[in-house]
Amino acid sequence: MGTMASLMLADGADLDEAQRIASDVLGSLDERFSSYRSDSEVSRLDAGVLPELSRDLRHVLAACDWLDQTSDGVFSMRPDGADAPLDVAGYVKGWAVDRAADGLLAAGIGDFCLGVGGDWRAHGRRGDGRGWTIAILDPLDTTKPRALATLGNAAIATSGRYERGDHLRLPPTARGGGTADVTTASFTVVGPRLAWADAFATTAFLKGDDGLAWVAQYAGYFGAIVRTDGSMVADVDFPLASASAPPFPGIRAPYAPAGAGR
Repeated sequence: MGTMASLMLADGADLDEAQRIASDVLGSLDERFSSYRSDSEVSRLDAGVLPELSRDLRHVLAACDWLDQTSDGVFSMRPDGADAPLDVAGYVKGWAVDRAADGLLAAGIGDFCLGVGGDWRAHGRRGDGRGWTIAILDPLDTTKPRALATLGNAAIATSGRYERGDHLRLPPTARGGGTADVTTASFTVVGPRLAWADAFATTAFLKGDDGLAWVAQYAGYFGAIVRTDGSMVADVDFPLASASAPPFPGIRAPYAPAGAGR
């Protein structure tokens, strides 16, 4: 996937077993669904040489198609245009972490925090009994946290202008026209599954402030924005750590869209 994976465990967990499970799942799904590998299922499908679609590939394509439809094309399997290579990483990265987390839980490992590329899926508690605390980095100064979120059994994903700059663009296939929001520096989403949180964060980042209401229509998912002027606003149910508000001035009153369909 072209990025780093990290695994944190509570005291007493079998580190070797947990690492093996996570590595096997992430490595296998990377091989099968990376658009950078000519022998992956995705690349062979795009080249027209895949004789049969696996159950997992059918799932990924259906999920990406649903995201395209619900976002009016802001989320796209071909973000660089209709003639560009097929790219399902916007869903697969989070889905792969979810699959690895499911493997850890099936093996009886219930207290962990697993992350890929700065997005995390947490479960249970840390060794000291507290929930997992994840920093939302300040897009204007990535050496500092902008806010903290405390997770129990949840996922958190952030899309924004960090190391890769303005790499997120409104796909030319997006419906309704318009341009991507330019006042959003980062958009973070929390929710039960990283597959959806990650895809929602990417989509909502391009929608800007409208992304808060868009995310809130999906039960259990909540957003937070850091703007390019340094201000921050979060959904009323976004799990900001209580200790994060005083050190990080500028967090405005919680955003609670009317009729959001929780």
